[in-house]
Amino acid sequence: GSCHGGSPLQALRLIEVAKEAGADCVKFQFYSSPERLAERRRMGADAVETYRRYQLPAAWLPTLADYAQRQGLEFMCTAFLPEDIAVVAPFVSRFKVASLECQDAAFIERHLEYGKPVIVSTGLVDQAALGRLHAQRNAVPAGQISLLHCVAAYPAPPEDLNLAVIAQEHLDGFSDHSGDKRTGALAVAAGGGRTRVLEVHFRLWDTSEKNPDYPHSLGPPDLSDYIYLARAAETALGDG
Repeated sequence: GSCHGGSPLQALRLIEVAKEAGADCVKFQFYSSPERLAERRRMGADAVETYRRYQLPAAWLPTLADYAQRQGLEFMCTAFLPEDIAVVAPFVSRFKVASLECQDAAFIERHLEYGKPVIVSTGLVDQAALGRLHAQRNAVPAGQISLLHCVAAYPAPPEDLNLAVIAQEHLDGFSDHSGDKRTGALAVAAGGGRTRVLEVHFRLWDTSEKNPDYPHSLGPPDLSDYIYLARAAETALGDG
């Protein structure tokens, strides 16, 4: 998310925290134009200013990708604008599409052109939109598109998580905005063996409380606990 705060050093520290916590992957976010992103998402001047403040420059991508790989982590980076997919593509082995773009079928297809897996968050969808995403997933080879349950609230309260959706709607994981270190394990259990992907925001010890991702981000100790508990739940769940 935005917890690098516009500092390349903080971005490198986030990679280190992810490694120390036991993550498989670390993911950043890239957009070339705050103005274009706000326009695409039908947001106003306040959003433009926020996007500008937390923008990750394209020049950082090679360094971050290399550092993540040297730490033994997969590097990922979400693109929000169609023209930015080509910018992040050389640095990633799979793509991520955020909830606000998940109903743009052409945007997802543009990712698929690279022949790499695509993970899609399904926040802000109704049943019809989710059906269209299932159809798009079913039209490509198995594993090419993974769909994550997502509650687009920041933070998302426990009573709104509705984790039963993972199994009921045959989803592949959970994009977590709860800010609770237990929720990943609950998502593993709720998925009944389907939960293969967990995505969660995290921050540094000194991330500013004014950062827009602060309320739903885990601090370093809680990130470690989150991953430990999720793996413990997976082990306990077994294979049936």
